[in-house]
Amino acid sequence: MGLPLALKAHRQGDLVQAAAHYQRALDQQVREPVLFQNYGALLRSQGNSTAAESVYNQGLALFPHHPSILCNRANLLRQSRPASAVADSLDALRQFMAEGHNTKGLSGAWITTLSQLRELQLYSWALALAQKGLGLLGTDPQLLLQILLIFEALDSQESTISLGEADAEVIRSQIDTQLESCEPLVQAEICLGLAAHRLGRGELTQALAQFEQAMAVLHQPCSSADIEEGEKRQKLVDVNSWNFGIALLKKEYLERGWKLFDYGLRCPVEGQQRWQRAMRKPFGAASIPLWRGESLQGKRLLLLEEQAIGDAMMFLSLVPALLEEADSIGILMCDRLLPIYRRSMMELGFGERLKIWSYSDSKSGSLRPETYDLQSPIGSICQHRFTSVNHYARHTPLLKAKAQRVEQFRREYLKQGEPAERLIGISWQGGGKGVRIQQKSISSERFAQLLQPMPGIRFVSLQYGNAAPTVDQWRQQGLDVIHDGRVNPLKQMDIWLAQVAACDAVLSVANTTIHGAGGLGLPTLCLLSLHSDWRWFDDPAVTRSYWYPSVGIAREERATGWNQALLQARSWLEDGCPMPIGPVSTASG
Repeated sequence: MGLPLALKAHRQGDLVQAAAHYQRALDQQVREPVLFQNYGALLRSQGNSTAAESVYNQGLALFPHHPSILCNRANLLRQSRPASAVADSLDALRQFMAEGHNTKGLSGAWITTLSQLRELQLYSWALALAQKGLGLLGTDPQLLLQILLIFEALDSQESTISLGEADAEVIRSQIDTQLESCEPLVQAEICLGLAAHRLGRGELTQALAQFEQAMAVLHQPCSSADIEEGEKRQKLVDVNSWNFGIALLKKEYLERGWKLFDYGLRCPVEGQQRWQRAMRKPFGAASIPLWRGESLQGKRLLLLEEQAIGDAMMFLSLVPALLEEADSIGILMCDRLLPIYRRSMMELGFGERLKIWSYSDSKSGSLRPETYDLQSPIGSICQHRFTSVNHYARHTPLLKAKAQRVEQFRREYLKQGEPAERLIGISWQGGGKGVRIQQKSISSERFAQLLQPMPGIRFVSLQYGNAAPTVDQWRQQGLDVIHDGRVNPLKQMDIWLAQVAACDAVLSVANTTIHGAGGLGLPTLCLLSLHSDWRWFDDPAVTRSYWYPSVGIAREERATGWNQALLQARSWLEDGCPMPIGPVSTASG
């Protein structure tokens, strides 16, 4: 029963149960290709590339040329062993062609192989394969997109390959003919692919033009009888608007980016969360109308917490600016953050004009819909009032820790072991799920380079999760690091915030620790990975967070990895952890 249960759990988004059932099926000697194909993909999504490759290898030992397993292994090896990935893709392509009936699989293998060859700058080979694909697959949008990208690469100054004019003209003619005959949906997909490509190359104007062209096509009315096409169009709009909006935010194009950010409320995601931006909404729009950006003068606004804890803390930093305009503001938030923000807002003197509500208040009737005139997800406020970096960080620091507890932590930590004068909070592992954790984290071995003894300095672990074994290992190496088992950041955020406030400075990867330290206004250095998310700008010339002025940035580099960032962090520690300086933005848009 292992495999059927695994497939069911996988479909329902319960990846933990799915993994357990897949492994049980493997132990029970189940020998079906879907087991190796799906289990390997799940392990890869969880960041366990080694185990995923092992599962694929076991599957291919039993089914040596199974095209779907080959495609999955090719995607796994694409970055680490590109030549092996191309070999797998070509093998899969041959198998799909031999089978002759799996058009979807054939198309996917063809596109994957073309994109791999393009990435390796094997343009002549890619074009020869593309030309054959045009005859077999016709107006497949992703095939046409790959060919256009190959031509774009050949036309760029970076390419040293020149295509014969006669051959080029034949292929261009085929593309033009097939583009003209494409359905609007296909043309939109091609425009969206090119928009994403050009945005990645920094060609913002061209990317925006092609994105808007695609949206214009997708928003055209279609036959009311064609429900399936309408659903496809809406899904394309939702998913691509969200992805493009996120990319724009990272490129510092806030005005358009924040408008598209709202598509996260309807863009699906795997797992129990269901949507990219998830929230609990106790009152419908009929009870409290949604705020659409109109004047808040004399209005009472209810803001709904959403997504992860760090996101909520970040958006909450903008609330005081809205309070300058609104008559009053209410915030509905989870129990973990309630004590922090109730105390902080009271100590900052906002009084009754700012009310913090719990979800139990809405269930019990203490919070009633007539108390407010308008409501909004807190992540949706940026599009209305925060479209320039000048609108951010106007009311920081915003957080206040419990002073008595801060002093207690500080007194205890400084007295542990050899006398110390300064406490530096540290965190080395990112949040999220699966591969995202690995992408945002730094290994304990590499992070230990930053913890080599310095006179008067003691490090304090602020890391959530099971950090004790790592700290014990560091202490055995002679590193002066504290792990306080009394503090559980995942369950006791108010106590954790006091622990953060007890530190003189903080050094952390991008996780909730940054929001705590930045909200408190502590000198902080964020070790920012190449896989940073939408809250950080991409431009390496940006050296500070636009959300938190006290948070500086040390970036992982594509060419050298963490080397330079770790040198920068060590130098910052040796210099006494000064407040960061430098630009929070470099864009004019």
